[in-house]
Amino acid sequence: MSDRMWSLAEFRFDEAIEAAEVYLDSGTGLELMARDEAIALAHERGANLVAWCPPDGEATPSCVVAKVSQPLRWEQAPLDEPALDERLWFEAPCGRDVLVGNGHTFTGRMAAWCPHEGVGYNVSRPGMGAMSDEARYFVAGFLAGNEPRYPADVDGEPDEADLSAWRAALARFRRTGSWYGRWGTCQVCGCVLLPDTADNRCHQHSAAD
Repeated sequence: MSDRMWSLAEFRFDEAIEAAEVYLDSGTGLELMARDEAIALAHERGANLVAWCPPDGEATPSCVVAKVSQPLRWEQAPLDEPALDERLWFEAPCGRDVLVGNGHTFTGRMAAWCPHEGVGYNVSRPGMGAMSDEARYFVAGFLAGNEPRYPADVDGEPDEADLSAWRAALARFRRTGSWYGRWGTCQVCGCVLLPDTADNRCHQHSAAD
């Protein structure tokens, strides 16, 4: 599954599916067949051949038979703003602010509302003071859901050293909510820093002169 929403430009159906063969869900499982044969089958049913998801390298796409409106358009659904839950308060420089959701900026950043200034902003765990129990559980759940996936090679296999580093980085991320996500090295020993920090020294040398 993707960790992002696909764009409408990535939607593929009929001849726009660039593959000689596809897997088609016939209701009893996936059946491998020529793309053109699958398109003909879909058209016989008054529908189209639709790829489940955008192309994935050399993978043979999985498809379904479904109706497609043209020109393509997204489903129209109401945009409901969530109600402010004042139980999700935390201490901010100007007083008590309220968590309202995902900041959709950097990993670990949360959206907050300042009732004193009437403005919304993004905040990370280090920028929050004392908080309600509800906010504390919200932050814990939010950070758990924001944990970056483990590193893996092209075959999806992780290296044990990478896994150990990933686990250590996640442990700090759950406490700090910070994930820098860029390469850095320790200016003392030269080791590669974990991606949750923007420091220039590793944990071992962070207190060094």
